[in-house]
Amino acid sequence: MIQTAFLGDVVLTTPLLQSLRNRFPKSHLAALVIPGTAEILAPHPSLDDVLVYDKKKQDRGLAGLLRIVRRLKDQGYDLCLLPHRSFRSALLAFLAGIPARIGFSQSPGFLLYTRRVWRDSSRHEVRRNLQLMEALTTEDLKNSTPAEKLWVSSDPTDTEWAKHRLESLGIRENDAVTAIAPGSVWATKRWIPEGFSAVIDRLIGQYKHKVVLLGSPDDVPVVDEILAHCREKPVSLAGRTTLRQLAAVLGRCGLLITNDNGAMHVGVAQGVPIVAVFGSTTLSLGYGPFSPRAVVVERPLDCRPCGKHGYPECPLGHFNCMKQITPEDVIAAAKKWLGTPENV
Repeated sequence: MIQTAFLGDVVLTTPLLQSLRNRFPKSHLAALVIPGTAEILAPHPSLDDVLVYDKKKQDRGLAGLLRIVRRLKDQGYDLCLLPHRSFRSALLAFLAGIPARIGFSQSPGFLLYTRRVWRDSSRHEVRRNLQLMEALTTEDLKNSTPAEKLWVSSDPTDTEWAKHRLESLGIRENDAVTAIAPGSVWATKRWIPEGFSAVIDRLIGQYKHKVVLLGSPDDVPVVDEILAHCREKPVSLAGRTTLRQLAAVLGRCGLLITNDNGAMHVGVAQGVPIVAVFGSTTLSLGYGPFSPRAVVVERPLDCRPCGKHGYPECPLGHFNCMKQITPEDVIAAAKKWLGTPENV
């Protein structure tokens, strides 16, 4: 499989990997991903190998692409599934001479595939990815068992790290813990800092939860702005964890309040209840939290969705999709997992 997109996209392909393993129990299965997501797949029980394509640095340009092509060719793969609708991914598989290349008809590189599948835009991305299995032959599918459970790497070392790190921050084993993941690559997918800080104050002050903020190094400025508005004292691990450590911390939490981002999908994979705040994106795009224990908070505005991902700023200048969502909306969505408030 080649999936060189973002963290959330990789997590959403893990059921496809499990389905492939179910069908080909004795085959050598590998995934080609970018450096920022490789960690979350290793060691995936369905994979024999995780290959890294550093397309923005070490492997950038034609020389880097050809280097990866040679590596794929040397491995002698017979089949490649391409859930990422990327011309570059299609070109990699084509130049590597992989005999069976399966991807979506709507991909820019569809002419380089040997088998094509129509991507059903009405389905969730997990189930769209699983559509690629439909292009296997009848004999291939005979013993196939589809899987729909998300997966992220879980290592006892990371679990132990999370336990001791949280204890060092004053979060004990029996404490109720809520995680906050306020970041996103796209600004229009980030709820306003004042909203998150007001929710944090209520979680700590009224519900007696411990709160831990999570995110990548790029999310640290967003987290710092939230902390500046807080009256109560949450703790921050933003920029201070690996992806696997972040997953382990989420596994300790009883709730995750998040934007539409990669941490949301990691939280689903860890079985954490989710309250997700959606702004420029909508569930109709197919990337919502793939969990029965999830609530999405959003406003039904005519301008939504304004794009597949989001923008550096609101295209219309008002940002009502996020500004109209209140802390009360988010707390109401989370109440079933919060317990009884105190000091009300």
